[in-house]
Amino acid sequence: MTKLATLLNGRGMTQRDLQRAIKAKFGAHIGDDRISKIYTGRLTNYHLKTAVMISQALDVRIDDIVEN
Repeated sequence: MTKLATLLNGRGMTQRDLQRAIKAKFGAHIGDDRISKIYTGRLTNYHLKTAVMISQALDVRIDDIVEN
């Protein structure tokens, strides 16, 4: 399980909830497919901007969501 999956599951959040949080905070949309791939670990090389939006929407550090 990825760090992001563990974090969302621990908060009782879905991938859709994450999308809504990003939209509310930044007015930006990250697609279903991209969120899903990051969540499952199929996408590990993504833009820093995406990581920043996800981490700030969840109010965590980037290290808390990015795999080592």
